[in-house]
Amino acid sequence: MNIFNQLRVYAGKWAVVASNAFSKEEIDMVDHAEVVDSQYGNSVCFFMKRGGQTFIPLSTNSTLGVGDSVDLTKAKLLQLHREGDADIYRVEI
Repeated sequence: MNIFNQLRVYAGKWAVVASNAFSKEEIDMVDHAEVVDSQYGNSVCFFMKRGGQTFIPLSTNSTLGVGDSVDLTKAKLLQLHREGDADIYRVEI
């Protein structure tokens, strides 16, 4: 009997599985983007040309602060994966 076959395994660390530049199509949809404070740290707020806003959390490696503009031509979209959880996204710049 192996005890570890009977115990629950808890999620490990998040790992980057993809890192992509924003496409021209994505950039063209955004009027402007800026860093805002959010419930779990800083996020990028995307002000959409068609109206409304959407948010993606900012990478913990970023040096940008609240109120800073985000240049989407220099930013990357990170996709992170952790076993047992749905993938999440972060903006890195």
